[in-house]
Amino acid sequence: MRILVATDAWRPQVNGVVTALQQMTEAAGDFGASFEFLTPEGFASLPLPTYADISVAWRGRASH
Repeated sequence: MRILVATDAWRPQVNGVVTALQQMTEAAGDFGASFEFLTPEGFASLPLPTYADISVAWRGRASH
C-alpha cells in the first residue's frame, strides 16, 4: 500500500510530529506500506509569523 502524507512538519524541524511521522514510516514497512511525504521542500515558503522555526508553503513551486 502506498500512502501520501501532506505535512508542513518535516526535516530539518525536530519536534514530536516529525519524530512520530518517521517512526510511523519505519513501522509501516513491516506491513508492506510505503510512505511519500509532500512537504514545503521545493516550494516557496514563508516562516509562520508566530513560530518562525516552521515554514509553510506559499502558492506555487519555488524557482531554482
